[in-house]
Amino acid sequence: MLKPKQRISFICLLIFLSSYIVKPVSASNITNEVVWPNGPNVYAEAAIVMEASTGLILYEKNIHQTYYPASITKIMTALIALENSSLGEVVTFSRDAIFEVELDSSRIGIDVGEQLTMQQCLYAILLASANEVTYAIAEHVAGSIPAFAEMMNEKAESLGCKNTNFTNPHGLPDSEHITTAYDMALITREAMKNETFRKITGTRTYQIPPTNIQPETRYLRNHHRFILKQDYTYDGAIGGKTGYTSKARYTLASVAKRGDLELITVVLKDDSFAHQYTDTQKLFDYGFDNFSIYSIADLENTNVVHESPFFTRYNHLLNKSDDTISTDEKGYLILPNTASFEDAKKEVSFYPAAKERENDTIIGTISYSYHNKYVGGADIILKNKEFPSLFHRTPNPGIAPIVPEDPKEKPGGSMRPVIIGIIVGIFVLTIGLYFVLVERPRLKRRSAYYKKRANRKLYRDNDYLDL
Repeated sequence: MLKPKQRISFICLLIFLSSYIVKPVSASNITNEVVWPNGPNVYAEAAIVMEASTGLILYEKNIHQTYYPASITKIMTALIALENSSLGEVVTFSRDAIFEVELDSSRIGIDVGEQLTMQQCLYAILLASANEVTYAIAEHVAGSIPAFAEMMNEKAESLGCKNTNFTNPHGLPDSEHITTAYDMALITREAMKNETFRKITGTRTYQIPPTNIQPETRYLRNHHRFILKQDYTYDGAIGGKTGYTSKARYTLASVAKRGDLELITVVLKDDSFAHQYTDTQKLFDYGFDNFSIYSIADLENTNVVHESPFFTRYNHLLNKSDDTISTDEKGYLILPNTASFEDAKKEVSFYPAAKERENDTIIGTISYSYHNKYVGGADIILKNKEFPSLFHRTPNPGIAPIVPEDPKEKPGGSMRPVIIGIIVGIFVLTIGLYFVLVERPRLKRRSAYYKKRANRKLYRDNDYLDL
């Protein structure tokens, strides 16, 4: 908890920083004549291209219209499993897991009572789209299919999905099991933040060794042709999931990365096996050919620090030579190749209360828009190690609490005690020299004077007595 004086100082700092930082980079170049790059024509009824770091939509076609997702549903299933179990957990297959899913749907031949690890299960559903394995995962994690579907829908809502309703973990036909291209892009974006998901979805082949029932090794291969690199390929493809049912038709979620630019594409209700891949190729080409990514930290750190009048040589905390305040290195700005950084409009906002994150403190955000479209942003970070007395941390049990230092005691930083020590030393030395050179001789003269006067008085008194 901030002390009253500290709170006032922090608020003043934010107000002044806001007054100096919040301003457009350049508004003169943004006009109604700016045209967003034209996207390709695709066969899919719904399609989207989303940039992964910002969530910026680069291309859209019926992205909020609901469709059946088919097996790309398993992206959400895998994400829920990863967040609610460990890879080493043993999944035992129930009778329902084997017989409550369509026998002619995608499977890997698991038997009742057979056991796999959660890691093996995840490879089975993301590479081979095994429906009986998906059912077993749901039972293992939530206890039942309805309970797992509820977890899926809660997660979808937390990610900002508006038109998604999951009723099962595998995507087999159900009239109420629906989603949109936009919502599936959000789900894929979140899943790709998980390193285990990222590794599995980008794997070409995988082997499940003999189990407690199956004596033979099972060989799995990724159904996504970009990852398998068979028939259809795309340079930079790193993940994705296929889907198909007679009602959903062909659905495909894909992820590709070139340099720092990572793109997510989703196509729903495509009309053929071939078109789902050629449509996706067109969408990726559109994104990589027409847009560029910029690191906000590289572009803005100098401005964020040096534009404030608080960064002066008189205050160590806000010294221009320090990196006390900076923008998050994970923040990016996406712009069409026809635009430049100067064409973006910048806005900075500060939080009423700072938010702590690992070794840093987030005090606000910097965001950019281009032609009234959000194109990127980054957190503004205050280094805790440079600002130790502003925030109170609750100590761990058994560990002595750390008492924050009073800013009044060390306003000048680490050199302050040295300077004070030198001043005190000079003061003490001056007093000592004054005593030795001035005061001590004066006291000697005074003592001698009083001694002589006492002798004269004694002499007079003796004379008086002699009379």
